[in-house]
Amino acid sequence: MKVGMIGAGSIAQIMHLPYLAEIPDIEIEALADPGANTTETLGDRYNVPNRYRDSETLIQEERNHLDGVVIATPMQTHADLAISALEAGLHTFVEKPIAVTPEDAERVVEAADAADVDCMVGYMKRYDPGFQRFAELVDDIDQIDLATSVVIPPDVGSVLEDTYDLIQADLDDSFIEESMAARQRQCEAAIGTEDETLTRAYGYHLESICHDVNALRGVFGSVTGIDHVDVFSDWKYLTAQLRYEGDLRCMLESGATDRMWYDERIQVEAPDRSVSIGFSNAFIKNTPADVRVKQGTDETEETIHTPSADEAFKRELEHFRDCVDESATPRTTPTDAQRDVELIADLFREFQGHELVGEPRT
Repeated sequence: MKVGMIGAGSIAQIMHLPYLAEIPDIEIEALADPGANTTETLGDRYNVPNRYRDSETLIQEERNHLDGVVIATPMQTHADLAISALEAGLHTFVEKPIAVTPEDAERVVEAADAADVDCMVGYMKRYDPGFQRFAELVDDIDQIDLATSVVIPPDVGSVLEDTYDLIQADLDDSFIEESMAARQRQCEAAIGTEDETLTRAYGYHLESICHDVNALRGVFGSVTGIDHVDVFSDWKYLTAQLRYEGDLRCMLESGATDRMWYDERIQVEAPDRSVSIGFSNAFIKNTPADVRVKQGTDETEETIHTPSADEAFKRELEHFRDCVDESATPRTTPTDAQRDVELIADLFREFQGHELVGEPRT
C-alpha cells in the first residue's frame, strides 16, 4: 500500500509518519508540507522519494501512483483536500474535524458517497483498547441515570516542547495570515456571527471536543436534544446538557487552561455502579487509558482495567490499511463526522438563539 502524507506538523511528526513507516505493507511514497525545511528533513528521515510544498500538487501528480493519502493539515483545509483526494480516486484518511463548517462537512460526505474509494476520519479514541473496553462495559448496563464528559487539556504547546524535538516549518508571515483568515471566516460562517470571542471559542472547542463528541456517539448514538449551553470565562469554557436516544442526559464540559495535567474523561452513572474512562495525554505515546468500575450499594468494589498500551494512532492507521485492502470497512465515517461538526456548531448557535443546522432536535 503506497500512501502520501499531506501535512507534516506536530501530530504527523509524533504519530502518523513514524507509524506509517513502522506498519507492514505501507510505504510512504510522497510528502507535502508548505515548509521546505520540513519536507526535506522528514523526507530524508523517512526516505520519501516524492516531496511537495503544495498538497493539491501531490494529489494530482501522484494520483496514479498512490493507493491513498493521510491528511493532517490545519482543520480549515481538511474539506477541500479530502474532496480533491476522493475525486482523484485515492483512499482518504482525514484528521478530525472533517471540516470547520457543517456545509463543508456535507460536501465531503457527498464526495465520499460518489467515490469508489474509502474515506475514514481520524478519531483515534475509537480505536483505543481502553475505549473499546469502556463501551463494552457501558453496553452491559440496563439503566443509565447520567453521563458526564469532561475535556480540559493542558497547554499543549508546552507539553510538546518539553517532550519532543519537533521541526518547525519556516513559513512566510503572509502564508500564516492567509491561513488564519480562512479559519476565521469558516468559524464565523459555521456559527453565524462575527463576534471574535465566540468564533475563537468555536474554533478551540471544535478541535478540542470533536473526539469526545464522536466517542459519545459511539456509545450512546445520536443526540436528540440540546437542553442548555453556556460559553463563559471569555472564550475558554463551554458547558452543555445533551439528550441522547432513550432520554439519556449527558453533561458536557470543555475548557482551556495553562495547567500541565490532562483531564479528559467520560463517566456513566447507574443505580448500582459507575463506569468511567480517563484518557491519557493524546500527544504522549503508549500511555494507556484507565477504565474504572465502582459497584455496590451495601458494599463497594472498585476494579481498574488497563486493557493495553497499544497506541491508538497506530491502530487507526492499521485499520485504514485494512480498509484499503478491503478486509475492513471504516469505523469512523464521514457521515458521523459531519454530524459531530453540526452538533458542535449547534451548541454555539443554540447559545446565540440561532436556528440549528443539524439533526432535528427539540
